Amino acid sequence: MRNLLLLLCVFSFAFLSAQSETKTKEKKGRAYFTFKTGYTFPVAKTTVGSPKPELGKLLIRSNDDPNNYQYSEKQPFGTRGAGFQVAGSVGYMFIDNFGLEMEFSFLRSSKILDARRDETNAAGLNYFAEQYSYTNMVRMAPMVVVSGNPNKKFTPYGKFGILLPFAGKTIVEATINDKTGVMADNTLPLLNKELADSIASHGLNIPIPTETYIKAKTAGQFSIGFAARVGCTYNITPKWSVFAEAEMNMLTIKAKDTKFVDFSTETPEDLIAAAEIILGMENIQSKYGMEDLPEILRVTEYKNEITETSNSSYNYARKDEPLEQVTFRDSYNSFGFMLGFKYNFGK
Repeated sequence: MRNLLLLLCVFSFAFLSAQSETKTKEKKGRAYFTFKTGYTFPVAKTTVGSPKPELGKLLIRSNDDPNNYQYSEKQPFGTRGAGFQVAGSVGYMFIDNFGLEMEFSFLRSSKILDARRDETNAAGLNYFAEQYSYTNMVRMAPMVVVSGNPNKKFTPYGKFGILLPFAGKTIVEATINDKTGVMADNTLPLLNKELADSIASHGLNIPIPTETYIKAKTAGQFSIGFAARVGCTYNITPKWSVFAEAEMNMLTIKAKDTKFVDFSTETPEDLIAAAEIILGMENIQSKYGMEDLPEILRVTEYKNEITETSNSSYNYARKDEPLEQVTFRDSYNSFGFMLGFKYNFGK
């Protein structure tokens, strides 16, 4: 992909240099502006999932009846590139059939289910979690344009180039309804160590049910993709035209970090009241929010490699450092249909 970018830059520079030396005036260039909107569909799907261990990347299903337990695992496939898109571009045709264009687009992807865990243990207690996500992304795409005769009523064209995302986040919304106590076992020592130690010292082995809501944003590293367009323009006047276009975008983005922007978890009040009596403690906290989160729960950083020195588990001694996990790539491959208008500058 880097070689393609270099080739396009060299080619564009060489062509512009040649044009600047051309003395012929009958082939004047023309600048233009386009605006379009439409919907893109998923293609070339890859695995999607959640980086959070509380959710898992597998879909797990079971019956509520532990005596009639049904178990299945399924890796979800998809792409985050499908959804509503709006785009504008500026371009310059050096001759009737060749030009360069810079497109700027905004993608609001469809919300997808990319992780679910529904598991009932031998005691008949259920752990249910699911995660939905969508992406807001701003991209630019420098492209080469090859066009038919612009003086005819219908003008077919094609474009190809590179796709460069430069702003955006994947927004993740997760709900966890845990009756098994696994969530509390993992996070309570980080949220309230005094309470966790007191429970352990009293030898209590009672599952603590919790209901949790998480909203987080995942940022990606710099990535380069491929963009291609093919369409046809209907020329209303020499300046104004409308067009229909099919587009293909091929892009994968390597995850950089995930940060919580909203969090809440709570335990039933009756259980808290019983715990205060058994433990001899007063005003035990039953609800926790963003202000209670240590860094290790609030931020996850993605690394190419996890070693024994990595902060890759919920370690109280390193709770003020981000959690570290192996990085992954998300797919934004899509095929879409767009409608728009074009305005030609100049005479």
